Amino acid sequence: LTKKTWLQKIKNFAKRLLWIQDSPQKIALGLAIGVFWGIMPTFGFAILFSLPTALLLKGNRLAAILGTFANNPLTFPFVYASGIKIGQLILKTTPVPFSLEFFKVESLLSVGKSLLVGSIFLAIGLALLTYFLVLQIIIWYRARHPMK
Repeated sequence: LTKKTWLQKIKNFAKRLLWIQDSPQKIALGLAIGVFWGIMPTFGFAILFSLPTALLLKGNRLAAILGTFANNPLTFPFVYASGIKIGQLILKTTPVPFSLEFFKVESLLSVGKSLLVGSIFLAIGLALLTYFLVLQIIIWYRARHPMK
């Protein structure tokens, strides 16, 4: 796909999100819930976690599903690497070099623990940022482009 095609897809996605038939608060909350679960290392189950969470917190379920795509095949190496690095900083652990030592159970558990802890902090931060940013964008956009 060309750069122009990707930009058009993003624009169409944004327009659909802006006009979901729900309040800006519920849409922003749903998207933030999806981003949270999308960032967490759920390994393909983000949608299954985001739907009940959106239902429980009264967020928009469609926006929650869309938010889970924040982590996708193009972004997951960066998301997980960031989660591991943040976790290592919080837990004060040293990075495990990628070698045969990496595949020892202790090393894998250490990396997994760092990924989980770091992802929690990363997911909360990105979800909060998503909520407040998307809320303001939807309110601004709807005020300037009334529904016909």
